[in-house]
Amino acid sequence: MSNKTYTDLLCETSELIVEATQADEAVFEAGPADKSVLQPILSELRIRYTILISKLDTVYDQLLQPQKRLIVKRLLEACLGRLIEIKHDLVEINVSDYTYDDDESLVKLQVTPYEVEPCIPQYFIREREQEVQSRRQFIIEVLTKLGHEPPKPQPLVLTEQQAVLIIQSHERARQGRLRGQFMKEIRLLKEKGRDQKGEMSATAATAIQRVWRGFLARRETKKRKRQEQLLIGMELPAYTESVALKKAEEVKEYRRHLQKERQDEYTKALDSIEKQLRAKQGPKINEQIADELRRWIYEYYERTEVLPEIPSEESGGSRAMYSRQGTGIDSELSKTSPVSSKESKRSKDSKDKKSSKNGDNNKPKEEPEDLNIYKCNNSAFLQDIVNANEEFEDIWKFKDDIDNPHERYYKDMIEREKVVKIEQEIRNIVDELMRNELELLQTAYIKDMAQKGKKIKKPQKKVRRGGKKSKKKKEKDLTPDRTTESLFEELVSNGIIKPYPLVKIDDFIGEKGYLGAQLRSEGQEPTPCLGDIRQLIKEFCILPLGSEHIRMNAPLIRSVLISGAAGSGKKMLLHAICSETGATLFDLTPANIVGKYPGKTGLIMLIHLVMKVSRLLQPSVIWMDDADKPFVKKIPKTDKTDPKRLKKDLAKIIKGIYPEDRVLFVGTSKTPWEAEQKLLFQCYNKVIQIPRADYGSISLMWRTRLHKAGALSQRLDVSCLSRVSDSYSIGTLLATLDDVLTTKRRLQLRIRALSAQEVAVQLSYREPVYAEQETAAEIWWYKTPMEKKRQKMIQKMLEMQQEVEENAAK
Repeated sequence: MSNKTYTDLLCETSELIVEATQADEAVFEAGPADKSVLQPILSELRIRYTILISKLDTVYDQLLQPQKRLIVKRLLEACLGRLIEIKHDLVEINVSDYTYDDDESLVKLQVTPYEVEPCIPQYFIREREQEVQSRRQFIIEVLTKLGHEPPKPQPLVLTEQQAVLIIQSHERARQGRLRGQFMKEIRLLKEKGRDQKGEMSATAATAIQRVWRGFLARRETKKRKRQEQLLIGMELPAYTESVALKKAEEVKEYRRHLQKERQDEYTKALDSIEKQLRAKQGPKINEQIADELRRWIYEYYERTEVLPEIPSEESGGSRAMYSRQGTGIDSELSKTSPVSSKESKRSKDSKDKKSSKNGDNNKPKEEPEDLNIYKCNNSAFLQDIVNANEEFEDIWKFKDDIDNPHERYYKDMIEREKVVKIEQEIRNIVDELMRNELELLQTAYIKDMAQKGKKIKKPQKKVRRGGKKSKKKKEKDLTPDRTTESLFEELVSNGIIKPYPLVKIDDFIGEKGYLGAQLRSEGQEPTPCLGDIRQLIKEFCILPLGSEHIRMNAPLIRSVLISGAAGSGKKMLLHAICSETGATLFDLTPANIVGKYPGKTGLIMLIHLVMKVSRLLQPSVIWMDDADKPFVKKIPKTDKTDPKRLKKDLAKIIKGIYPEDRVLFVGTSKTPWEAEQKLLFQCYNKVIQIPRADYGSISLMWRTRLHKAGALSQRLDVSCLSRVSDSYSIGTLLATLDDVLTTKRRLQLRIRALSAQEVAVQLSYREPVYAEQETAAEIWWYKTPMEKKRQKMIQKMLEMQQEVEENAAK
């Protein structure tokens, strides 16, 4: 697509942003509202921001103009942050981490359920691609030095009985081929004899023609039938890479290459233009500011007969004493606040954001008496969206790019920005010189007055009152003399930092729940599907971890516990979080740290190294498999991993993760109900339980995987296969499919289509998810903090309803 296409898309997105922000601001203006009224409004806003994120990501990925891309990134990050804030508001309203998008908002906005699932911005990885690749390469090189080789396929080991069966089958096949060759030679000899005798009948040629015409007719009919089914969507086309999609991807890569060139030009221009301006206008600006300050000091002294004090740099310096209007200088003493209206507005907005952020995090939220009333938390991103969009409309929306067809930088815009920066830097230097001059003048003035016998009150030094001290305690650095590279290498050598397979979050196949909103309206809590789990991982883990700005201002989630049966996809989700954000993976699984950093001092060093390096190599994911083991009451004697080694320090590690740290602690567990629940939930902020795969998710998985493997055909009953697979996890089903579709079987697919019976027979050797395990997981889920809170709220609602009915009866 052309530059005009993306410019038009950006202008269209800007109009959608205006609509979304107007509706969003109306929610805050309305104040506390009924949850039943607020929930659909927030749900619609969430969908609007999701659509905006998708459009802005497309524009930011392909736009060439470097200065315009800066404002697009601001809009994209602000929309991502606002989406996460709305998600947390919906969690508070529904008292559930799951949000379902099957209400009227989809019909109103004319989108599908898959379009309202947040996309992962491409810049998370693209802008750090070289850094992520170098880290992966460094880990591989360190492991290679230590003698660790990538896992090789294990050799096939057969029992004696299996070997005999294979030899017998091959021998029978050999004898069959010989017998067929022998019969073929006999048939040729007979036909040769008939030709010699002239006894070839005309009926043989007719029979061959009839068979051949029938074969052609059946093939043509089958072809027309397949074309019709492809047309109406009853059958999927063969899995091949589309030429059009491949060409489109090549065009995108070409534009990304141009984008990088434009960015390099812009970066070089920033430095060169700044140097030119400093050399050309620096002395002039210095002289102008100094003359301006001296004139203002003289006028001030003439009026008050007192020498002024220049405010500190943090308070705005000399700019806080008067304003500059155009090219002329206005040195009149400002009767009101000397700060310009634009700057005061910005400082007020920043103070409001800071106070709202600190207030929400530090002060306990007072619950209203009416449980049906809810007030949305203050937003740290909404004003950013409005300001960035207004700036885009003022500068870029109606800017004519005809004179800049190649989308290069605008020199005049850089010069305006650099002049402001240079002026501020020079002003700070001049202010400091003037402070020294005023101090000398003040000393001379006092001395002169003392000689005349007059008493002068010395100006009192202003005591700077600092705000509240940060709660973050400065930790003692146990390795002050070591480089990041040496610490990184040590952790890789000890197996704490591990490489991980690159996995996309969208590879976690699963359908979404399409009756969630309807069931909630009827007073029932729906069971989430695998697609809902995928969306939850995006909203709680990937999106906040991918951007520093979002992480610092969005609601903080330090740790997540992912539970589920064996093969349900816990590790895949973990690897997807790391892959989508380019994170470094730290493995603190009890079995992995056995014998490493022994003793109490060794444990202190391990925790220090993990926390220090995880902050240095942000973003980072600290992982603990079998997260329930540190909190198990009784450890089996056969377990030699010492799982309780990190029990006391685990909560400390998680609490040591601050908003400025792009670090996430992820625990995975198959049997979380075996742990002490109080200690477990003290460590993990969010609990995500992967449910049993439903029919829709299993059917989608079979169709997707079989289609890619080229094994999907009309003879394969996918519905029957999905019913048979009901009690198995997705990981078990994928392993079964790999066992069935061997290399030999794949070659035979053109001759003999895959049947559901082949998969079912192989599946019968696998372990299903037993009903006892599902029951234990369901009972445990009702003990989680969020579910307890929901049950408590339902109980209160019932009690209030009962009181109302009793009062009405009286």
